[in-house]
Formats: sequence, structure tokens, C-alpha cells
Amino acid sequence: MIDVPEDMVLSLASRALARRRFPDLGFCDPVAEDVCDKLDLDLDRFDERRLRAVAVHTMVVDDLVRGFFARHPQGLAVALFPGLCTRFSRVDNGSLRWIDLEPPALAAFEHEILEPCDRHIIASCCSFGCTKWMSCLRDAADVPMLLIAEGGLMRAAPDVRDAFFTRASACLPAGTELVLDGDPSRMLRRASRASLAISDGEGGFTRFPRIRFVRPEEQPLGVRHDLAGIEAVSRMFPRWRLPAVFHLRLV
Repeated sequence: MIDVPEDMVLSLASRALARRRFPDLGFCDPVAEDVCDKLDLDLDRFDERRLRAVAVHTMVVDDLVRGFFARHPQGLAVALFPGLCTRFSRVDNGSLRWIDLEPPALAAFEHEILEPCDRHIIASCCSFGCTKWMSCLRDAADVPMLLIAEGGLMRAAPDVRDAFFTRASACLPAGTELVLDGDPSRMLRRASRASLAISDGEGGFTRFPRIRFVRPEEQPLGVRHDLAGIEAVSRMFPRWRLPAVFHLRLV
């Protein structure tokens, strides 16, 4: 039996149901639909509004990822503990490279149901505290890189999360981009290109000077508005635990 967090099942359900329940979104994920059929999941237990909000969240992250690969068609994405993620199938341009890092049991399970190709690797990683993979990628410093960390990083303990950003700052080359889920009440941003600063919950902040927010004017207008909209919904409905999306870059 594979233990998958409920928010990952919710995300999978939203992608599998979007074509039928929310046709106005224009979102379709045949691979997610196939995975749900294979797993025989009960998808009716989820609130319709949350399903739609998660689908919109997924679409915004997809747009950021597609934007990265429009600039770097042969770049590399590393998705950190995405959990039953099917994004590769939605954004593949025929030349990009993709690595999903998952806990060992889930990685083995996804190999069986997702059938990765030679440009899509599903690798094992025990936790966010395990960052040896960053050192392994140092030899690929000339390859544009995108890190994607959705719900998993939010669930990590603060010391593990801070250690992850510290390690990324030390190991990864300038120009590496990050797309992160986060709590907008804890992610400080006071000015354009401000560095990432995360609240410690006691009035202080941990700052990461090399990790800067991408300037809004660098993003397409539609994406900029969508990011603002998701942050507004995240603040308005905290019980949904719908995170905001942040776009950052190492300098």
C-alpha cells in the first residue's frame, strides 16, 4: 500500500475530472484520467469548489513551466516530491529533460503506472533534507534548470525547509528558476526583485539573498494576473489550504 498525502490525491482528482466537470477551463489531462481509472479512486468525495481551485492552480504552474521551456527548449526540470504528477505529459516539447524526485516506494509505484521515457526520469529521494542530488547536478551547470516544489515543501518542517533553500543557494548556478507553493502570509516580498524571506512565526524572517522573486514585468500579463488571483484566493479561504504560487530565480 502506498501512502499518498490527501492533497496529492486531490490534485490528481482535479486533473482527471477537469475535462468533464470544468470544460470552460479548457484543461485536459488524459494521463491523470488513466491513472485514476487504474487506481479506482473515489473522486466524488472532494468539494467541487476545491477541485476547480486546484485545477486553476495547476494550470498556472503549467503556464510558468511552459514559459521556462519556451525560453530554454532543452532545459531541465526537477520536480520535488510532486506525488502522482503528470505534468511532463502536459508540457513536453519533445526535447526538454525532466526528473521527478519521489520517496522510494512512490517512485517504484509511479514507474509502473506512468511509463516514463528516456527524457523523463523518476528517481528516489528520501526527503527534502536529502540534497545530494544538487551536487550531482553541478556538472550540468550549463543546462538551464527549473525546480518545481509544490505541496511537499510546505509540509516540511521549518528547519528542513530553510536548510533546503540554504543548500540550493550554495549549490545551484545563477539563473536557476524556482516555482514554489507557499503561504503568502509567510513569504515576504516588499519590492521588485526582493530576496526570498520566510517568516519564523515569531516576528523574524529567514532571508535567502541569492533567491529573488522574478519581476512581474518579466511574466506574461495573463500569468501575472493569475498569480495575483491565486494568492488572493489563498488568503481569502485559508481552510482550503490552497497555496499561492511564487516564481523565483537564483542570482
